[in-house]
Amino acid sequence: MKGVVAAGDRLTAEAAAEILRAGGNAFDAAVSACFAAPMAEPALTSVGGGGFLLAVSPDLPPLLYDFFVDVPPKRLESPEFYPVYVDFGDTVQEFHIGAGSAAVPGFVAGLLRLHEERGRMPLREVLSMAVNYARNGVVLSPLQALFVKLLEPIFTATEESRKVFAPDGRLIDSERPFKNPDYARFLELLSEEGQRVFYEGEIADRIDEVLRERGGLLRKEDLSRYRVVERPPISFSFRGMKIFTNPPPSSGGILIAFTLKLLDSVDFGEWGSLEHVSALVEALGVTSKFRKQFVNGKLHDEGLSDLLRDEDLISSFTGLFKARLNLWGNTTHISIVDRWGNGVAVTTTNGEGSGVVIPGTGIMLNNMLGEEDLNPLGFFKWSPYVRLPSMMSPTAVFDEGELKLLLGSAGSNRIRSAIVQVILNCTVFGKSVKEAVELPRLHFEKDKVFLEPGFPEEVVEEVQKHYRTVLFSEKSLFFGGVQAVTGNFDGAGDGRRGGVVVRL
Repeated sequence: MKGVVAAGDRLTAEAAAEILRAGGNAFDAAVSACFAAPMAEPALTSVGGGGFLLAVSPDLPPLLYDFFVDVPPKRLESPEFYPVYVDFGDTVQEFHIGAGSAAVPGFVAGLLRLHEERGRMPLREVLSMAVNYARNGVVLSPLQALFVKLLEPIFTATEESRKVFAPDGRLIDSERPFKNPDYARFLELLSEEGQRVFYEGEIADRIDEVLRERGGLLRKEDLSRYRVVERPPISFSFRGMKIFTNPPPSSGGILIAFTLKLLDSVDFGEWGSLEHVSALVEALGVTSKFRKQFVNGKLHDEGLSDLLRDEDLISSFTGLFKARLNLWGNTTHISIVDRWGNGVAVTTTNGEGSGVVIPGTGIMLNNMLGEEDLNPLGFFKWSPYVRLPSMMSPTAVFDEGELKLLLGSAGSNRIRSAIVQVILNCTVFGKSVKEAVELPRLHFEKDKVFLEPGFPEEVVEEVQKHYRTVLFSEKSLFFGGVQAVTGNFDGAGDGRRGGVVVRL
């Protein structure tokens, strides 16, 4: 067995698998997949965005590469910044786009740092699959084409974006090949000149020029000072296992850790039972209170992760959790394990995209400054150059020193609830990784409980007695997209977002 890949699309997974077959390691494969994903999953990620990567190796402690976006310092009285609405079928979500929504992208810097430090193959070979996709074209899966259709107002927002995503006046779909020759040329330039061309050279000049013209905040000097940050992940124990996940200033990891600490000693009964569902809903609800009181606005404070070791604080919230129980009842992720025991969990995103394409590159810039969940104190409130917080949380679970589960998810604020549930499904309920990902999910947000179909009817009725409840008619991409692999080369791709597993 040479490895396993779980990714958001068949083409993304195959880009990683091809590198593993050629003798590359999990880190080479992750770089290949991440640069291929903007072709295979154009609605979910872009080189113009950022992400987080958890690297696991047998001889090294787990390490988190933070290459998420920075907040540019420039402020304009009237930036180009306007709302669009995305209809998920059973719920509608508002996002803001335009030149003023673009933050400083870290995608290129992060993945090239990973390749430099841990890769085995030359960068040109690692990027060859992405170049091939861009030059010769790919046919989007029907689901990926649907995601693009959902974001049609963004993909057709500017002349440059229409050139890439609606080249003949029709939005790209699953019927015709999607080509992006500008992106192919950019990747070849990147393999020759490295990240300098993006952050200090001609690509940086193009970004500066287009955003000055259109009322954006990002400038060339912001690109030149961008730095990848390598962080020790949060680590904590859950039912005898060791879990590693994304530390602050990302909010996702600390909230996942907090939720699992609340659930550490709960007797869930069977999956889908009232005990299971009520505990999960209340733990997510109490975590939301913890987030508002201790996390929002404090993500850049020193020692925030130390809260997880504050027994009195945890005890007070556990008391609230038990009291509540007594009342009862665009983003993509890739997980890879290679033959040498290296593992990668990497989540990248472009938000929904700003609508602004970097001239001559085929790359759409992110809209992270326009995502409400990343700006809980209001838009344009973060200090200059801070790393924008995120819910993205690549996570590893170890049992007696052996890698049990490597996972992450897409889905904005639903990321943490999706990851918690898959971990519980595997570790508490003993489900296979495939079952753990496929089982119905719930989510708690703003005093509402969102439920996929598949929970027992009597349990759903009990939920409705206590909370406003949104019942989905079918499994939905609203509930994230978890891609998970295990140390013994098993894996699961989340069908909610077209996930695929390739075993070698």
